[in-house]
Amino acid sequence: MSRAFMKELEDAPEPKVIAAPRSRPMTPAGLRALRERLKRATDEQTRRALAEELEAATVVKPPEDRRVVAFGAHVTVVGDDGKERIFTIVGDAEMDVPGGKITEASPLGRALLGARAGARVVWKRPIGDLTLEIRSVRYD
Repeated sequence: MSRAFMKELEDAPEPKVIAAPRSRPMTPAGLRALRERLKRATDEQTRRALAEELEAATVVKPPEDRRVVAFGAHVTVVGDDGKERIFTIVGDAEMDVPGGKITEASPLGRALLGARAGARVVWKRPIGDLTLEIRSVRYD
C-alpha cells in the first residue's frame, strides 16, 4: 500500500460512535413509578432524563409458570440464620438493595432464578455462603 494512502487515513477524522438506545427491563410496578416520577418532575433536565428512561423501558411479564423465580418475582426466603426476608427481582433502574429489590445479575438474584418454593439455594456472599430455603414465590 502506498505511503500517500496511509497518510490520508491518518489525517481522517475519528468516526463518531453513536450508541443505540438500550432496552431496560422493568417490572410493571417500576414502569408505573417511573411515570409518576416524570409527572412530578419540575426541572427540564430531570424530565428529559426520565423521558429517555421511560422510552428505553421494556416491561417484562411474569413467566407462564408463576411458581418459578424469574424477573419480577417477590421471593420469601428463610436463611440458615433463621431470618425471613423478601426479595424482588428487578432491573437496574429499580434496584434498591436496602428495600429488598435486587437485580437478576446480583449473586443472590442468580442463585434464586429458576428455583421454586421449597428449594434450597446457596447465596455466595463475600462474608460467607448462606443457604436459603425459598418459602414462596409470587408476582404482582
